[in-house]
Amino acid sequence: MSEYTGFERRLARILSSNPTAKAFLKKVYTVAMRLTALSKKPRVSDFKITSIYPEKESFFGYYDKSPSNGQGLLLFHSSDFDTSKSPELAPYIEVNVQNEHTREIIWSSRSRAFNWQQGCRLQWLTAKKFIYNDFDEDHQRYIAKVISVDDFSIDALSLPVQDSYKDHYFLSLNYRRIKTLRPDYGYFCLKNMSTVELKNISHDGIWRVDLLSRQEKLLISLADICCFQSKPEFEASTHKVNHFQISPCGETFVFLHRYIFNNKRFDRLLLADVETGLVKMLSDSNLVSHYHWLNSEELVVYLDDSDFGECYIVLNVKTGDKKPISNLSKYGDGHPSGVNMYMVTDTYPNRSGIQSLFVLEDVKSKKEPTLLGEFYHPLKFSGPNRCDLHPRLVMEEKCVYFDSVYSGKRQLYRLELV
Repeated sequence: MSEYTGFERRLARILSSNPTAKAFLKKVYTVAMRLTALSKKPRVSDFKITSIYPEKESFFGYYDKSPSNGQGLLLFHSSDFDTSKSPELAPYIEVNVQNEHTREIIWSSRSRAFNWQQGCRLQWLTAKKFIYNDFDEDHQRYIAKVISVDDFSIDALSLPVQDSYKDHYFLSLNYRRIKTLRPDYGYFCLKNMSTVELKNISHDGIWRVDLLSRQEKLLISLADICCFQSKPEFEASTHKVNHFQISPCGETFVFLHRYIFNNKRFDRLLLADVETGLVKMLSDSNLVSHYHWLNSEELVVYLDDSDFGECYIVLNVKTGDKKPISNLSKYGDGHPSGVNMYMVTDTYPNRSGIQSLFVLEDVKSKKEPTLLGEFYHPLKFSGPNRCDLHPRLVMEEKCVYFDSVYSGKRQLYRLELV
C-alpha cells in the first residue's frame, strides 16, 4: 500500500498548483526511488484475476462507470497502438462489445475522440443502449453516438457526452478547452484554443442534451460559474469545468470548477440542479480531487478539508455534514467507487511503483480496508499515458473491474470478490 509520508503528499499537493515544476520534480524523484527498489517483488493478488481481452492492449477508462450492462455484455476499448506513447500518435481507438461468457467480440468500431485516461467516455445508458464520443470529420466537431445492442444501429448527436442519466439526458462540455488546459482528458482532432477563445466564457460551459427530444441547451455557462461566489482573481484567470457526476436520482450533479491564476491551479466542487442550473458550493478548499456518489445525498470526496485536512470524507450534499474516512488517511488520494457504504478505491504508485487496490465494506466504520492486490506500474507509462487502476465495483456480479499495466501492457481486468 502507500508508503508516501504525509510530508511527501503535502509537497505533491503544493506542487500540483504548478504543473510544470511538479512534472519535472516528480519524474526525477520517481526514477531515483525506483532505482533503490529494484529488488522488491510485488505481489499481485490472492483473488482470481482475469484479463478481459489479452489479444491487444485494452482498458475501460474512468472509474465512475461500469463496463458491464448486468446482462452478460461488456464495453471496453482496445488499441492497435502502444498506449505508453501519447494518444496523439494513435489515429483511432477501438470500441468493443464483448459477450461476457464466451469472450466473443460481437461488435466493434473505431473512434478518433479519446485519451488513455477516460477513453471516449464509453458508458451504458440502459442494458440495451450505450453511448461514446467520436469525431465528425465533415463538420469538424466532437459528437456522441448512441448504439442499440439489438441491431447496432447508430444515432449521432451533435455534442459529445461527459456524463449521462439513463436514456433520458446527458451533460456535455468543451473537450477542446479541456485539451488546451489539461490534455490528459482532452481529445486531439482539433487545434488548441487561443488565449482569446479561452477568455470567451459566456458561450462555453455545461450543456444538457435531452436524448428523447434531442434538444440542446447551455445549462450553466462558465460566466455563470464565475459569477457564483466570485473572487477578484477570476477576471485574470483561465477557467474550465470537468468531471461531471450525475446523482443516482438524476436530479442533481457535481462538477469541478478549476481555474488557473498566476500559473497556479485552484479547485471548487459545485452541486447543480439539472433542470434549473442553480449552483451550490460544496467545497472551496483549493484542493478537490476524486469523488463518487454513494447515494443521492452522499458523496465520497478526496479533498483538503478545513476541519480534517487532506483526506477522504463522506459529504452530505443537502446538509453539509461531513465525516472523515479515517482508516484511509494513510493511503492518500485514489479513485473511489461504490454502492451505499460499500466502496473500492486505489492508490497512486508508491516509491517502488506499486499501486494498491482495496475494498471497504462500510466507509463509516473504523475497520481497516481489505487489500485486494498490489500491481507494479512501469515507468514508461507516465504523465498523460499513465494507467491508474480506476476500479469499478459491480455489486451484482461481486467483482471489480480495473485497468493495469503490471504485465507490461495496458489491460482491463476482472477481479472476483468471492
